[in-house]
Amino acid sequence: MNEEKIMVGVYYGPNGERLIRRGIRLAHLLQSPLYVITVLNEPISELDMQQENYLNSWKKMTEEAGGTFIIKVDENDEPAAVIADVARQQQITQLIIGQSAQSRWQEITRGSIVNDLLEELGAVDIHIVAVQRMKARLEETHEDGVEVDVIRTPSGYQIRYETDQPIVTQGVFFKDQHTDFDNGLLKLRMNDEYRYLKVFKGRVIDLLEEEIQHTGS
Repeated sequence: MNEEKIMVGVYYGPNGERLIRRGIRLAHLLQSPLYVITVLNEPISELDMQQENYLNSWKKMTEEAGGTFIIKVDENDEPAAVIADVARQQQITQLIIGQSAQSRWQEITRGSIVNDLLEELGAVDIHIVAVQRMKARLEETHEDGVEVDVIRTPSGYQIRYETDQPIVTQGVFFKDQHTDFDNGLLKLRMNDEYRYLKVFKGRVIDLLEEEIQHTGS
């Protein structure tokens, strides 16, 4: 064993397995301890079946590789702070996380969990894995896409199948299989390219105010 310690940050969706496999390969290459962390914004008891399946799959993959799987609950929606705290506690030297479909420059200038972690963990090497190439995998994990409207609410942006409220943009929603909630991925066109955003109980995650001006149906 050397002094390197690897940690992977995963979130709800089909890309968690890909990120964990990247962490396993790096940990084996460096002969280093492996940690995998996921931060939930609600208690485990309130997760739906699809979310539980993801967690069980990630835990099994991690432990079969000799790693430690960590679940943290943070209802304040500050996952970067939670990940940074655990990284410091475990003396992590390398962190692997996923990057959304926006460019790295947009990530840094507009703010994101990536940017927050860069500020929090200056001494840690952060590996950013592109996760926007989802189209080929959607058929295995999601229902067929349905056109939806996106509206602005006090709690953020929400999807609606039909609405009398003002529409800010339109997109295609791919609902996760085996869930009763509107959880899944929303496909939006931004700056002449498509981006997939996570939707949790109808709320669009990580859609910034300034970005909505650059969307198109």
